[in-house]
Amino acid sequence: MSSENSSKIDMVKNIGSNIVGLQKDNPKIFYGGIIVLFLLFLFLLTGGEPADAPQMSLSLVKGQTYVVKNPNGGSVLLLAKPMMGSADSGDEMNVCMVEAGTPAKFTEQTIISYLHFVKVSVISGECQGKSGWTSKINLSE
Repeated sequence: MSSENSSKIDMVKNIGSNIVGLQKDNPKIFYGGIIVLFLLFLFLLTGGEPADAPQMSLSLVKGQTYVVKNPNGGSVLLLAKPMMGSADSGDEMNVCMVEAGTPAKFTEQTIISYLHFVKVSVISGECQGKSGWTSKINLSE
């Protein structure tokens, strides 16, 4: 047996004896470590997106028609420029409140501070003919 293999075996034996020693000398740390490893395993096992999570990977095609739909329910606010906004952003920033399920044509997209924004032109409904910016998450096929 080579000395390299022998040193690796000795190292594994040392780690094993240290773990057993920790169990005897300080059981709180030993069992706490086991719990942390178990929780980490559960976290990694259950990771990923839920099945109903909105898909940010939607590949948008310029000129294609998509449905404007807030994944949290309710209407979608179109803004004059790409930014996070609300109904009280100011009349100069608010373009229109689009009802969920309204078709709109995708015209442009940008990323600001890791947030994806899209510009759409509304095809029908109360906001027909108006264009504005919203979060990419508000578009679906």
